Amino acid sequence: MDDLESLRVALAKDPSQDTVDEGRHRLMNAARRPAPRRRGLLAAGVFALGASAAAVITLLPSATPQPAPIGARPAASTPVQLTGRQILLAAADTAQRAAEEPGKYWHVVIEHPGTGKILKGREDETWRAEWWYRRSDGHLFGGTPDGKAMDNPKSGDFWAFDQSFTYQELQELPTDPAALKELALKGMREGLKGEPPRIGEDGYVALSMSYLLYDVPIPPQVRAGVLRAIAGLPIVSNTGDVDGGHGVTVDAGDSSYTLVVDPETGLLRSIVTSPDYKIDIATAEWTDDLPEVVPPTAE
Repeated sequence: MDDLESLRVALAKDPSQDTVDEGRHRLMNAARRPAPRRRGLLAAGVFALGASAAAVITLLPSATPQPAPIGARPAASTPVQLTGRQILLAAADTAQRAAEEPGKYWHVVIEHPGTGKILKGREDETWRAEWWYRRSDGHLFGGTPDGKAMDNPKSGDFWAFDQSFTYQELQELPTDPAALKELALKGMREGLKGEPPRIGEDGYVALSMSYLLYDVPIPPQVRAGVLRAIAGLPIVSNTGDVDGGHGVTVDAGDSSYTLVVDPETGLLRSIVTSPDYKIDIATAEWTDDLPEVVPPTAE
């Protein structure tokens, strides 16, 4: 069983706090050749990579109508399929126009609906993970099953591109797709210490960018740049109209997955890792509210 399968199986039931802590950065570590490294962060946001589902999306072309010969049957319109690049670029244009007013906390909720099927000897059940980043210092709180926020005294700053950033540094990230890609490659080189990523450079870049789209608060212009950076990769393709938006597959070999992008908001809605497995990003937004804070459980 490889790291990706291990992650998926580990989360088939409600994740323990240790699993939550480990899982948040297994997303990035899954691309590594060396053994994954544990990060000292508490709240989770995880998905395993697998084969993506296939579908078809079409757009009818616009053209000036021509008079048909008398007695001729009207010809059917020829559907034109959008490319993955076109879908992401359209989402980027939408994201760039979004208005955003930062709150006190960046709030994220991800959910796996569960299928009830037996996967690797364990029933695939529903699970949910939730966390809050405090804007002022990046302090992290993880959601508990009873709706409270568990403090993580070891946390600090925000995590992106395999390195930590302050909130202000996130706001000052480049908006140029090429510059964002270079940041991802820089994090790859430093994180892997010169080892090539198992899923290739483009796969690693896409993985870094996908993670950035929901886990940490970035301004609309940077979000648009991230989407354009993914759009520029040759490993993306259209997988069709799916529940919640348009599907764009990232072909990373055995670790391919589909990003579901909402064209009306430019937000990432789901990550589909196989026909039976997906992660829904239920919430990724600012809030001024934080539930009752409780201390971390004893190790």
